[in-house]
Amino acid sequence: MKKQVTQLMIALMGLSVAPMVFAQAVPGTGQVTFNGELYDDTCVINSGDEDQTVTLPRVSSQALPAAGVTGGSKPFTISVSKCPATLTHVAAHFETTNMDPVTRNAINQATTLPAGNVEVQLLDHNGTSGEESVLPLGSAGEFVAVGNDGTATMYYAGQYYATGRATAGNVTAVVRYTLAYQ
Repeated sequence: MKKQVTQLMIALMGLSVAPMVFAQAVPGTGQVTFNGELYDDTCVINSGDEDQTVTLPRVSSQALPAAGVTGGSKPFTISVSKCPATLTHVAAHFETTNMDPVTRNAINQATTLPAGNVEVQLLDHNGTSGEESVLPLGSAGEFVAVGNDGTATMYYAGQYYATGRATAGNVTAVVRYTLAYQ
């Protein structure tokens, strides 16, 4: 009887160790853990800034002769108010919807006479250097301090970005954003 109990205990110990052995990483696999935080209170996007249309200047397709060439920058702002005192910094996080996975720019979605080899690239103008910097989709711009009055204004721009020799036509790109906080 004692021998059977000992054998049973050894078998149970083996079963308890088995998941650890099989849980070892298999080459070529991995895991991604997502952590985040949701706030109860948020800032309010000012009227007219929620959904905007930014009209880029008309530019000759010859001004965009090769991949990586940019032109036709046009600034825009996103202003917020009624930010609770617990939120000290705010930025727009631009989503990856309609994103070129290589350049991380917004894809040209014009349906009527679309321009060829051109996307819209976002720029962030909120940094301390005063210079515009490229803002890839899927990231947030520089965080801007919320004033004592609960307001803040974020400064961005959009510009044409050639993925090759651009051809004449229409450009339409839609970029969605969500406010992010610190």
